[in-house]
Amino acid sequence: MPTSKRHHFVPQMILNGFTDQEGWLHWCRPADRPIVVRPSRPLELFYQKHLYSTVSEQGIKDPAVELELSRFETDAARVVHKIVQAAMREEIPRLSKDDEQVWHAFLHLQWRRTPEAQMAACSDTELLQMLEETCDEMRQLLPGRAAEVEALSSPEAKARMVRNVRVEALRRVSGAVAGILARRGVSVLLIRKRHKKFIIGSRPVVKITPKGKTDLNDPEVELWMPIASQVAAGAGVGDGGISLWFLDDDRPIRQLNETIAAQSSIIAAASADLVRSVARPR
Repeated sequence: MPTSKRHHFVPQMILNGFTDQEGWLHWCRPADRPIVVRPSRPLELFYQKHLYSTVSEQGIKDPAVELELSRFETDAARVVHKIVQAAMREEIPRLSKDDEQVWHAFLHLQWRRTPEAQMAACSDTELLQMLEETCDEMRQLLPGRAAEVEALSSPEAKARMVRNVRVEALRRVSGAVAGILARRGVSVLLIRKRHKKFIIGSRPVVKITPKGKTDLNDPEVELWMPIASQVAAGAGVGDGGISLWFLDDDRPIRQLNETIAAQSSIIAAASADLVRSVARPR
């Protein structure tokens, strides 16, 4: 079965919730000057070719991880749809325990799967340095296998290993983070003013930390991801339940949008004016 080469790090099922009435996403690069806002379809944004394919020594790309992510996104789409539809009715979403587990896993995945999030956690330079240190140890421990060690330490081999490490890491879920999210529960934000909207970014999950507090165990430390133009969801208040909060004040909407823009290389929304406004420095 043919597999798409376009691997979206922000799933299309999320992007579809941020389009205008004609199905367009309006996007820009906040770092560009002047700011240029363009329309694109969700298929054309937030992807890299073969991003989640591992590469063999022969240069063969294996999309197994991308296929696993796609299957998981099918479950996640069902839960995201439940959350959005309930929120738009101004109702607390009714999620089963399985639904909650899927949501927590999806939020955690989106927090760490994007290229920018991966680079922020550990840069290519840092990974290459660790690989070089490993090769140095192998040279000392295995002097009789020098040729094999040198083959592993070539620039091409190290670049392949860095890529594969990043891809394979997505298969491992942090039990600690999953436990924290389960204990905290699920919080949902709804913008009730129809002319106000969230943006989506290439690094879509935002951690908001009060001064002196960074531990996700602390309910004052917020974790949010917009999942539709008027709905965001994230870590709960700490009671393990599900809560719905109405945003009638423009300030937290602006704060969330500006935080996403500050950490993302690309932002998009249903409104070109909104994207332009958020991207411009004040």
